[in-house]
Amino acid sequence: MKTNAEIYLKVKMKDPEFRAQYALSKEKVHLEFVLEKLIEDINKDIDKNIIVKEVEEIVNYVNKIGLD
Repeated sequence: MKTNAEIYLKVKMKDPEFRAQYALSKEKVHLEFVLEKLIEDINKDIDKNIIVKEVEEIVNYVNKIGLD
């Protein structure tokens, strides 16, 4: 049995504008988590090569989702 929240989301996802905003919000949250990890690694003085790799991954991710 579905919860009221699941039913509500299913109905809302029929709206193309809502669906686009929902997808964009999910990507934003993911990007915020990735950037937060990068900041933590910088503050922990993690090896420069690892930091560079993480930044490259972020750049690739942004390019993939079309935010470039």
